[in-house]
Amino acid sequence: MMSAMQGALGGFAQMRGQARGALLPLEPEGPQAVQGWVLPGPEAQAGAPEIAIEIDSGGTTILRAGLGAPEGAPPGACGFAWPLPAGLADGQAHRLRAYDLQAARELDGSPLDIQLAPMAGEAAPALVETSPRPDAPRGALGAWMLPLAGETTAALPVQLAEGLWLSARQPALHLRYELVLEDGRRGVRVVADAASGRLSLHMLPEGPMPAPGISAPIRARAWLPQASENIAQLHGEIWLTQREGSQFTPLRRLRRGRIFRRPSWLTAEVTLSAEEAALGADLWLTIAALDARGLCALPPEFAEPPAPQGARMEDARLEGSFAALATMVLAHRGAAAAPPGLPPAAPLPTVPAAVRAAAHPPTQVIVPVYNGDLVVRDCLRALRESMTGPAEIVILDDGSRAHTAELLRAEAAADTRFVLHRRDVNRGYTKTINEGVMLTEAPFVVILNSDTLVCPGWLDRLHAAFRARPHTGMSGPLSNAASWQSIPETVRHDATWSTNDMIDPEDRFRVQALLDDVSERAYPEFPILNGFCTLIAREVFDVIGLFDEDAFPMGYGEETDLCLRARRAGFGLTVADDCFVYHHKSVTFGSANRLKLTRAGGFEMRNKHIGVSVPALEQAMQACPPMQRLRLRMTELLAEHP
Repeated sequence: MMSAMQGALGGFAQMRGQARGALLPLEPEGPQAVQGWVLPGPEAQAGAPEIAIEIDSGGTTILRAGLGAPEGAPPGACGFAWPLPAGLADGQAHRLRAYDLQAARELDGSPLDIQLAPMAGEAAPALVETSPRPDAPRGALGAWMLPLAGETTAALPVQLAEGLWLSARQPALHLRYELVLEDGRRGVRVVADAASGRLSLHMLPEGPMPAPGISAPIRARAWLPQASENIAQLHGEIWLTQREGSQFTPLRRLRRGRIFRRPSWLTAEVTLSAEEAALGADLWLTIAALDARGLCALPPEFAEPPAPQGARMEDARLEGSFAALATMVLAHRGAAAAPPGLPPAAPLPTVPAAVRAAAHPPTQVIVPVYNGDLVVRDCLRALRESMTGPAEIVILDDGSRAHTAELLRAEAAADTRFVLHRRDVNRGYTKTINEGVMLTEAPFVVILNSDTLVCPGWLDRLHAAFRARPHTGMSGPLSNAASWQSIPETVRHDATWSTNDMIDPEDRFRVQALLDDVSERAYPEFPILNGFCTLIAREVFDVIGLFDEDAFPMGYGEETDLCLRARRAGFGLTVADDCFVYHHKSVTFGSANRLKLTRAGGFEMRNKHIGVSVPALEQAMQACPPMQRLRLRMTELLAEHP
C-alpha cells in the first residue's frame, strides 16, 4: 500500500533548536507506523517516558517510549513506534500530533499530516484495527488484553482499548487506569487526582443492540474504587451516546441511580428508535459517576428478561431487607454460642500415622514484605528450617527500603526454593497478595505475614486440617496473637485482643509440643479466619475471585471479606487446632496506623456485608467448646512451666 504524506518535516533537518524529542515522517514504502524518539530530562520520573498521540478524528492514545533510539537520535534517547489504525486508511487527510507528557511539550516534527490510500483485498499485517467495524461483534471484552494500564490527562477523551474510552471533567487533571477482574469478567478501574464533576467510561455493550421498538433490559456492574475517604455511595448514570470521532454526544439518559463501594448493578430498560438504531457502531453506552475520584465498571450487557416469579413484595426496600437477612443467616451459620459452662472434654483422638506422615500437595507460600528487616529475616529463616514436602516460597517485596531489599536478595540467593519478586514502588498489601496469587500456579497457596515464625511440620498440619472436613476451602493455625485463634487468651481484661506476651518467639517450639500432646484435633469450623497465616485452595479464587483491593487496599479486612464470600459460595473454613505459628504485631504499620486501618476496614466491611455482625461471629468463635477446653488446658500447662 502506498501512503501519501502532506506537510511532513524531512528527517531531522528542520527540528527546532535543542530538540528533546522528534516525530519522524512516514516513509512511503516503509511500515505503516508512527515512529519517533524522546530524550528524558532531569525532571523525568523512573520508567519509560510516556507519549500522547492525538489524531484529529480518533482521540488520544498513550504509549511508552521503551524502544531503542532510531538512527540519528542523540545518546540516551528512547524510541517509540505506534502502528496506524486501519480506520485511517480511508483516503482522507488526517492530522496527527505527538506530545512528551513528562516534559509537557509537543515533539519536533509534530503535527504530521498523513493520508493513507484505501486498500483493496486483505489488510496489511502492519495495520492494527482500533475502531470496530459495523459488521464486527459488539463489545470489546476479549480485546482488553493484559496489561491494560497506564496514565493520561483529563483534557480530552482517551481511547484505552477497542470499545473503551475514558473522559473526565475538571477539577480532575490526571487519570490512572488499569484492568480489573470481577466475577470472572474483565473491566476497568479509573482513579483521578481529584474529584471529577463527571467521570465517564464509554463502552460498547456485550451482545447486539436490540431491534428498533423492542424493549430490552440492560445492566452495568459498577462500583467506587477509592478507599481513602468514607464515601459509601455516589450518584451514577447510564447514558445512550453517539460517538463522533473522539467525542461522545449524549442522546438520552437511561437511568440515574447510585454507585456503591461494593460492586452492584445499574439497570435500565432501553427501547431504540429507528434513528438511534441506524447509528450502528456509533451507538455507545456511557457509565458516569458524578463528583467521584474513581470508577470501576464492567462492559454493559443486555440481560434476558426475568422469568416469571411468584408473589413479590410491593415495597422493594422490604424485599432487599429480607435478602440481607438471608445473607446474614448464611454468614452466621454454625456460629451459635456455646451453652453456659464448659462442656466435658472428649477423649483425645489418635492421629493416624499415615495422615501425620503424608506428603502435602504442592503448595506455594506467598510472603508479602514491606520493610521489617530482622523480623522478616527471621521469618524466612524459620520457613527454610521448617519446610517439608513440595513447596516454594514466593517473596513479594513491595517497595521496601534498600536495607530490607538487600536482605531479601541475600536470603533468596541462599535457597533455591525461594523466589523473589520486587516492585520499586509500594502499591499496598492487598494488591501485592493478589499479584502473588496470580503469579503462582500450585493448587494450594498460603498467605503468610512476614512477621510470623513457623514451627516444623506447620504446613503438614494445615493440610491435615484441610482434609479433615469436606468442602473445606481454607484453613488456619493457632497463634499467640491472632484474635479468635489466639491461645491461651483471646482478649485482655480491657476487652482488646490479647497478644499473650508470656509467649516469646523462642517459646513457639514448646507451645507446639504442648499442642501435640493436648489438642483434641477437633478441627472446628469457623465462620471467618484470621489472615496472618491462611492455607487457601486455588479453587476458592477460581470461584469467588481475588481479595478486594478496592475496599481494603492496605489490608485489615480483606481476609474477613474473602472468608464471608467463600462461605457464601459453599466453602468451609477450618482451624488447625494442633498447629501453632508465632505472630509479631504492627511490624509494617505500627500500632497507631494499625488502629486507623482497622477502623477504615470496619467501615468497608459494614458497607459491603450488610446484615453480618462480625463481633457476633467473634464471640461465637471464642465460645467454641473444643477451643475453650484447649485454652483452659494450655493456660494450666504454661503456668506450670513458665
